[in-house]
Amino acid sequence: MSDTRNDIVKLSERLLRLNGYNAFSYVDISKPLSIKNAAVHYYFPRKADLAIGIIEDTMSRMRDIQASSVHKLPIDKLKAFLKVYTEAGKEGKMCLVTALTSEIHSLDETVQVRLKDMVQQILRWLTEILKEGRDQGVFYFEETARTKALLIISNMIGGLLLSRVTGVADYSTIYNNIIKNISQHE
Repeated sequence: MSDTRNDIVKLSERLLRLNGYNAFSYVDISKPLSIKNAAVHYYFPRKADLAIGIIEDTMSRMRDIQASSVHKLPIDKLKAFLKVYTEAGKEGKMCLVTALTSEIHSLDETVQVRLKDMVQQILRWLTEILKEGRDQGVFYFEETARTKALLIISNMIGGLLLSRVTGVADYSTIYNNIIKNISQHE
């Protein structure tokens, strides 16, 4: 990926995760990068193309995290998964899924399809981690692994949103309780 294209994607993702999809324009990208609007349009003719570029970049990073943790213990895999949300929280950002789903009705259909695919991949990843942990006797939960994954993801997404108002300490409380509750046998 060219440096300019990469810079556009990184800045756009930041703007999207801080303010939402409809809250920034190509001018908000071109000015800080000291490039012309035409340069943004060259790489991403439509804003939908930019959103897809952001999703693809995020999915690539997710696959890298998965690959780097493949031989780790389930608890470490879970922490690697949750770290994505933790890093976003430290920067006051929403997760990408939240930023896009909050405006899903204004998104191009191609973006909606990619977003749904990304959500399914994230859900599968966490479900696999939870199944592995339960199979090894280190995670304890009564729900199906998929249901537990949905509950954890919902907590993380909600925690990120609430912490924008209540502070990072509340996010940390949610994170710590997820780890504690899944690791304890009652």
